[in-house]
Amino acid sequence: MSTKVSKTEASSPINLADTQVVEFLRENPDFLERHPQLLSVMVSPAREFKGADTSGGEVIDLQGVMLTRMRSELAERAEQSSELIDASRANLQSQNRIHAAVIALLSSRSLDHMLELLTIDLAGLLNVDAVALCLEGRTVAPTANQGVRVVPNGTIDKILEVSRTVTLREHIEGDRRIYGEAFGLVRSEAMLRLSVCDDAPCALLALGSRDPERFHAGQGSELLNFLARIMEHSIRTWLDLPR
Repeated sequence: MSTKVSKTEASSPINLADTQVVEFLRENPDFLERHPQLLSVMVSPAREFKGADTSGGEVIDLQGVMLTRMRSELAERAEQSSELIDASRANLQSQNRIHAAVIALLSSRSLDHMLELLTIDLAGLLNVDAVALCLEGRTVAPTANQGVRVVPNGTIDKILEVSRTVTLREHIEGDRRIYGEAFGLVRSEAMLRLSVCDDAPCALLALGSRDPERFHAGQGSELLNFLARIMEHSIRTWLDLPR
């Protein structure tokens, strides 16, 4: 008949005498080899050398140096592993958000519905604080949609690098021309250049965040590029333009 251990007993500290620990280690000489992480928290005894000149320091304890180095390496590897796990989680979260945004865009029922998704729903799907769709030229922006803005010709080329589809910036102040009244919230941004067709006006989708490091220059832009391509495809579809 098995005996169940209560939660209180399982969580209570176990008091072991020094002799018990010593006896266990003698019976399991490979214990520290199987659990090397313990070396990073154990304190090694200081060693004394008979006949050594305490003022000259000609005797060096290499064992202590090696143990200190091992502890440092173990701590560094643990930190690197933690950073890698955090980065993987962040990438997966970003991927899920982009996929949700793409599904929403592809499910739009009309051009007006798609613009509504872009400038309203996209902020929640991507967890950003401001979204704006900017068009150049004399295009008339829909009065019912405050997220669509018209800017003078050449504005987008001044804001973005011509050779790049996605531009990421951190620690900035938002541009009123792009974000309107929401410009004060923006401290980092992702700017996506949209090329609908050759004779269409330049277009830009701006994603702004109050987090100054949400978007930054060293960040991968593959998912944002994918989002830009889907948006171009959706706009062409609703305008019945050649693909």
